[in-house]
Amino acid sequence: MMQKTLAERFDSLEDDYQDVLSTKSLQYGSILNANKTYVDAAKYKIWIGRVKKLLEDSYGKDSDFYNDFIKAQRGYYASNHEILTRQLKPAFDAAKADLPYALPLNSNPAVKETDQLKVIIDVLERFPVFCRQLKKRYNDRDTIEVNDEYDVQDLVHALLTLHFDDVRPEEASPSYAGSSSRQDFLLKKEKIVIEVKKTRRSLGAGKIGEELIIDMARYRAHPDCDTLVCFVYDPDCWVNNPKGVIADLEGGDTEGKTRVVIAQF
Repeated sequence: MMQKTLAERFDSLEDDYQDVLSTKSLQYGSILNANKTYVDAAKYKIWIGRVKKLLEDSYGKDSDFYNDFIKAQRGYYASNHEILTRQLKPAFDAAKADLPYALPLNSNPAVKETDQLKVIIDVLERFPVFCRQLKKRYNDRDTIEVNDEYDVQDLVHALLTLHFDDVRPEEASPSYAGSSSRQDFLLKKEKIVIEVKKTRRSLGAGKIGEELIIDMARYRAHPDCDTLVCFVYDPDCWVNNPKGVIADLEGGDTEGKTRVVIAQF
């Protein structure tokens, strides 16, 4: 299930607020010796807790919106219905109205880098699903056939442009052991190189492993590469033990800067 956006969470809590309001009832208050309107205490507390978490995620605990909501919970001699409608809801509404103008929280740059790599890994792991969907066209119309490595490269390139502005194909890498190579894609800003391969009868697990070991050594000398992502599309399952191959290749990088994806299904 996909995570809701902040705006969707605000809308959801708007609905929950109406649900809390629907529980209002007239009850006798012994302190004031009078009848007052109250709402269900359990639903009231749950709504407050969820709003506090949303405000923290949207603006941070140091924000005015978060602190104003905390202060709005106070109300001596007031019923929870009065606090909810006169204090908490206006504070909630103010935070919701400002959401389109809020800057995204990004206090930890490392998190952003991790998210970028995760996007790439997710796209590559679902590549076989993408290829299968391409074949399901209306009225059996022509589609793209994924026959060789060049086809895979073209499709991966197109998918990467959905998420990254600067995707550079076949970026030249420095020479290694007397030879030179061309990386398949470089995300220069993110400093991520993506190497794309497609297996075939003559390019099974052993040969793929040898080529990727050479690629891993080459990328270490590349000035714009902090992370190498090795993508192997293996629709015919020529790699018998993909988890073992991945463990061996990633384990062979003592700096932990190599990620390997072998996509079969």
